[in-house]
Formats: sequence, C-alpha cells, structure tokens
Amino acid sequence: MDNQFTVTDLFKHLFRNAWWIVILGIIGALGMYFVNKQPSSINVSATRTMYVGKIDSNAKDPNSQVNGNAWMLKTYREIGKDRTIINPAVAQLKKQHVKVTAAELRSTLELSSPETTLLIKAKVSGVDKSSKAVKMVNAYTDSYAKNAPKLIADMPQPELMSAAKSAQTTTIVSGGSPKKAALFGLVVGLAFGIVLAFFTGIYKNMKAVKN
Repeated sequence: MDNQFTVTDLFKHLFRNAWWIVILGIIGALGMYFVNKQPSSINVSATRTMYVGKIDSNAKDPNSQVNGNAWMLKTYREIGKDRTIINPAVAQLKKQHVKVTAAELRSTLELSSPETTLLIKAKVSGVDKSSKAVKMVNAYTDSYAKNAPKLIADMPQPELMSAAKSAQTTTIVSGGSPKKAALFGLVVGLAFGIVLAFFTGIYKNMKAVKN
C-alpha cells in the first residue's frame, strides 16, 4: 500500500513536471502559429470590354437577330486565343517593353460575357505589376478588334470600350487565423504534456512496485 499511486501523488507529479508541460504547450502554440502565418499573395487584374453585335435595321425579326448575336458570342470567345489575335498583341507589347510570351498571355487571359448583353469582357490576371496587366489587356483587345473578324466570315466589327487605365488588386490570405491556430496548438501541447506526464508517473510507480 505504501507504493500505491494516489490522486494526490499524481497531482504532485504533474506539478513537478509542469515546466516541460508548459514548454510543450509553447512549442505547440508557436508551431501552429507559424504554420498558419503564410504570406499573403496579391492578385493583379485589368479588364476591358468590347461590344460585338450586328444590327440590321431591315431585319424582319429583330428578336431573332438579337438571339443570333448572343448565340455567336460563344464562338467569338472561342477564337479569342487564336494565334492570329495573340501574336500581334505580343508584338505590340514588345514595342512597349513588356516581355511576355504568347503562352503567358493565353494563360492570364479570360473572356466572359455578362448575361443578356452582346459584350465580351477581356480580363488579364495573375501578373505581378498593375501597369503590366493594363498594357496586356489593352494590347490584346486592340488586336482582337483588328484581327478577330479575319477568322470568322460576317463577324461584326468589335467596338472597343474605353481603354483600361488602372488595375484591380486583390489580397489573398493563405491559411487560417494564426492567433486561433496558436491557441489550438497551446491547448493540444498542454494536453499532450499532461497525458505524457500521467503515463510517465504510472510507469515510475509500476517500476517502484516491482523493485
């Protein structure tokens, strides 16, 4: 009975080992804090809009004409990354001292059409500088307006909206909240330390009993 490991003995054992329980808690907190404190990334994008539609004042069914134009928008977007359009844009950018390949321009380019419109919105994103994004989207849309009608017979001449003057920046934060992660790490570290101390206490008691 003298070697019985009582609850009082357990608390005394935990108190004696409190220093490394606290250390484990601090390690857990710091570890989770730095894992979740990832650097934020900034996404730069620039957009320019084009109107692509054909108006025939002599059309017998104006609604049918509008629907036909809207249906063709998908085709007009599909040809948007053809080399007939991309290569002249790259050449123009080179004159503006912007180094970009045809593949890079394609990868940063997105074409979309707002619903119930005859508009094509060209968006360049994922570049590192605002000025570069602006020059890229303007050079691309200029080339599109000039060269896209060469690819499709009877395609209406795209009408360019105002040139892009500035880019939009969006901050993307990676990971979760570092403070919440640190608190979670602290709790886990302390809990692990207490459990470890508990089992080491039992082990020492069993060893003492055997002796």
